[in-house]
Amino acid sequence: MSRIDRIRRRAGHEAAVHERAQTLAATQLTEAIKPVDATWLLEHLAGCDACRTVLASYEADRAALRGMREHEPQPPRDLWARTAAAIEREAVESGRAPRRATTPAPQTSTGRRFAPVAMVAGVAIVVVVVGASLLNGGFLARPSGVAVVPPTEAPIAVASSVTSPGPTPFAVGAGSVGWIGAGANGKLAYNESAAINEVCAIERQADCAPVADRGSKAVDITIRPKSVTRSPVRNEAVVMGTDANGSDSVVVIALPTTAPSPSPSPNPSATPTVTATPTTQATPSTEPSATPAGSPTGSAAPASEAPSATPVESPTATPTATVAPTATVAPTATPSVTPEPTLAASLAIASGVKIVGESAAFSPDGTWFAFTARPSNDSTGPDIYVWKVGDPKARELTSDHVSVFASWADDQLIGSRPTSTGTSPAEVSARSFLIDPVTAAETELDGSAWRPVVDPSGQWAVTWDGTVRLAEGGLSITPATGSLVVRPYTSGVGIGGGTAGSVVTDTAMPEFDARWDETGTWLGIWLADPDDPTIGRLSLQHLDRTTGKIERVHGAPKDVTALPGFSIGDGRLAWATPPGQGGEGSRVQVVAWSDDNVGAVESGPVEDVVVIH
Repeated sequence: MSRIDRIRRRAGHEAAVHERAQTLAATQLTEAIKPVDATWLLEHLAGCDACRTVLASYEADRAALRGMREHEPQPPRDLWARTAAAIEREAVESGRAPRRATTPAPQTSTGRRFAPVAMVAGVAIVVVVVGASLLNGGFLARPSGVAVVPPTEAPIAVASSVTSPGPTPFAVGAGSVGWIGAGANGKLAYNESAAINEVCAIERQADCAPVADRGSKAVDITIRPKSVTRSPVRNEAVVMGTDANGSDSVVVIALPTTAPSPSPSPNPSATPTVTATPTTQATPSTEPSATPAGSPTGSAAPASEAPSATPVESPTATPTATVAPTATVAPTATPSVTPEPTLAASLAIASGVKIVGESAAFSPDGTWFAFTARPSNDSTGPDIYVWKVGDPKARELTSDHVSVFASWADDQLIGSRPTSTGTSPAEVSARSFLIDPVTAAETELDGSAWRPVVDPSGQWAVTWDGTVRLAEGGLSITPATGSLVVRPYTSGVGIGGGTAGSVVTDTAMPEFDARWDETGTWLGIWLADPDDPTIGRLSLQHLDRTTGKIERVHGAPKDVTALPGFSIGDGRLAWATPPGQGGEGSRVQVVAWSDDNVGAVESGPVEDVVVIH
């Protein structure tokens, strides 16, 4: 091959490389690309100014198009007048129509004299209708847009949403989604979306209106969160993350409420708390009752009320003199229907540890919280920890340094350990067991299963069926040879080994996270990336509870790139995407379902986001 041919070949190869990079850069803005492609793209962009410029222009165009949804252009009020005048003027100048006379010209019996003008006017009407549709909710806005005409003018055209080409959301009635992320000031804040009532088809998700949140509220967290688990019965959550020393800590926090700001009212929704019973300076004309009806603690009205006003809680009392309380009256400003968390701000229940795995969870009744951890100095392997709500600290439930928490089965934990306690990386089988959180008494379960995750009904479990590998000198235990399957589970007995089970994947992975929704019908599976365990692939599966067969419903996510920690329940699956290119933050992705329909919606960019599960 000549030198000229080699130069030509090299030039063609470089052009193909740039074309691939720019294609991937455009694709990853609308859908997840393969991890190997994402890694290649990052490496290429690091050394290619031209492709970085192209990517920046793609992102700018995407942001500009998304921004159009926030602004609804309105056609000028004189649009029709100016359009009709221009049509008439152009027709006259071109000789296709007579000049307008001061008096109407007579019409022939056939009506042909005005046919050209009528045709042009008809076309103009169509143009106005289509233009109004585009400007007021067609391609640029929500599908329910209607061309609004001022009532003082004659209506021109109304563009029906039926003809709009925009995405058509469908109702799902799913629950809200909560997450913690960095606010505009860089500090951590709690966010919770409104209920997810509508989603769009997966292929039109990018055009769907973003998730609406209820506003950020600051949270008192001194660690960098990696996982957040909400209590099923209290307005509090357990946060696991990294502290300033580089170790992991487990902290319980009170979640901000969405109650309105305190504003005492003459007719409060609950009776104010009174610290002392007031006395009167003079004898009232009607003797008030000692305790007003419906008041559990006292009879005084809030201090901000007029003293001579008749309390709503005590219609029989009508004092005529000024009430002078002998002690400070402290009304409860905004009583809450649900009990408030007992924690003032936060409580560290474990520190100086290394969190292991993604299986941490509250018990179904919210009394206990279980997780797996090992010492941060790597002196020993993992053990199961439990924390009882109300206790100051979590405690170790096992002490063999090879046990991990799998899931809850009613009021007992399920744990797993390898059959060999050696530190060699050889593959060994695994066993699972029930353990009482109070006494630590263990009951071995049937079947060779690693980390079975039991559904809420206690009838099915997803588990690793195969061998495990001890790595890092026994500090970590990962699946080796086998498959992740769904099999029948018998309470107190174990995993049914007589059935083949439905295979989720037969590829080993460094970590997996499996979670059921409250019906035990939908299953979320997150598989850590072998090369980068900080990201993984998330899929949503549907279980036929009669046959045990799992399937993917059309529109359900399959192997989408996701950060660790997802939430499933209330008719939706939520997760966080990895940060985007060009410094754009992660996004909270939500998939919701209704019957057999599955749709999606997403949030705007969020920095350092962790979805609460």
